[in-house]
Amino acid sequence: MDDETVRSVTEAVENAVKYCTAAVEQAVTKVTSGFESSAGAIEGDAQNISSRVQSILESANEDVEGGLKSTIVASCKRVPSGGWFLLSLGMAGMLIARGEKKRCGKSPHPSICHCIQLQPPAFYFDQPLKNRRFCAQDIFDVEAAITSFGSPHWEKTHEAATKTAFVLDTLKKRGATCIAKTVMDELGFSLVGRNRWFETPKNPFAIYRICGGSSSGAAVSVANEIAEFAIGIDTVGDIRVPAACCGVLGFRASHGAISMAGIIPVASSCDALGWFARNADLLLLVGRQLCTPHSEADGSGPKRFYMARDVFKLSCLPHSGTADIMSRSVERTIGRLSLHDIELLDHFKFNMPAIQTFKKELDRMNIESSQYTTLDVLRESMLLFHRHEFKTNHGEWVAKVKPQLTCTVEARVERAVFTPSSAALRSIAGKVREELRTVMDTLLKDDALLVVPVLPCLPPKLDAPIDELEIFEYQTHALMSIATISGCCQVVIPVGSYGCPIVEEDSRNIPSEGAAQMWSVRPVPATEYVLTARPFYL
Repeated sequence: MDDETVRSVTEAVENAVKYCTAAVEQAVTKVTSGFESSAGAIEGDAQNISSRVQSILESANEDVEGGLKSTIVASCKRVPSGGWFLLSLGMAGMLIARGEKKRCGKSPHPSICHCIQLQPPAFYFDQPLKNRRFCAQDIFDVEAAITSFGSPHWEKTHEAATKTAFVLDTLKKRGATCIAKTVMDELGFSLVGRNRWFETPKNPFAIYRICGGSSSGAAVSVANEIAEFAIGIDTVGDIRVPAACCGVLGFRASHGAISMAGIIPVASSCDALGWFARNADLLLLVGRQLCTPHSEADGSGPKRFYMARDVFKLSCLPHSGTADIMSRSVERTIGRLSLHDIELLDHFKFNMPAIQTFKKELDRMNIESSQYTTLDVLRESMLLFHRHEFKTNHGEWVAKVKPQLTCTVEARVERAVFTPSSAALRSIAGKVREELRTVMDTLLKDDALLVVPVLPCLPPKLDAPIDELEIFEYQTHALMSIATISGCCQVVIPVGSYGCPIVEEDSRNIPSEGAAQMWSVRPVPATEYVLTARPFYL
């Protein structure tokens, strides 16, 4: 091989090196500016490429008699014009892809805090949820992983779970795949949907308003079509409120109807499983897999609807047309008018003597009770259980670790853990709960539904002051207390036109004993409402 050939080969290789090195350096510069954490690895790879090509050049200069030079010449002849440039782009592309994976591998969406993959078992024949993707609130245990409970302090001070939660395991066996754990309010102790440690999930239908909590991320993941359905727990409205805020269907199961094994408890006597979906069919399908054993609904539907007009009047949202909407929906669906107005609060007051006993105990404690309504008593009874049981479950940990919490959570946790509560008042609250369950059981039996509003107003804006958020929670807790205290199941159906989607006309059965029926109505302006049915137990 003559010197001219060697010079040509060397020139070709040097040009290729320049193209390759320039492309890689350009990629490194681009990735470094966007992903600083990946810069070191990429620069190392670029140096590797340069050093290897330099080694080839040195070998080529040393072996001028043939051998390696001949191989290089032959290879250069086989490489088409621009081939080295394409190789360098491919290399840069792989490096960029690796940086992207590192950046978004943990949380590809603000509603998600941890990506996981719980795949259904192979060759499992009973898989009605096959190919369905779902998310789970970060309160469910997954084997060999630490459940964070919405708090990095909790995650750092607890061990990995030894077993996957019963509900996750059940859904997996039915063919569904869990793809992520979702953001929640720290320790499940707020209805706002904020968490100082994670990016706040955005309400997809009103991005300037809150998405509700504590299962905020779960509701948003469904509303944004990241998952087909999502599961969480509802203690004092943690499923129902996000469903109403984000415009998706939400269901709170009856207390005790579904095993809570492998789920971190918030307040055991109030906790119930819940789930979200965008359509009634899927909401029903998920319920059929979880509510086992269950009685098959006969398809006849409810025979009576009770419209709690006095409760609707407590909401600042328009409700004048709701009765007409319900009347037409009931008539069209079951063939006859079966909607009845009821003054629900008077009905409770007349049939629940413990309400007056509760107010007398407040007076004895020098707390003015004259302004307390029936719903106020139900709310305070619910919150007594909530705080006391949270303290029993987690008070020692809070006192020891002193976790940093979001402002909307911190005051509530401190009150629950460090403020003494009245044992006498809790005892009366227990009687309130017993009487409410009896009243609801007598009123609804097996064939009636109670219609009440979900929210007292539109969801507050994200930048609302703390006082406004506290008032929102205070009023919302009152509406949530009916189902929480009675142990009833409850379904949320958005039918409003205030930035929320409207459910298409349909009716489906929720499988249960004393089955709850879910009814949607025509797309006309109204408020969100829930249908509450008799509690059922395993």
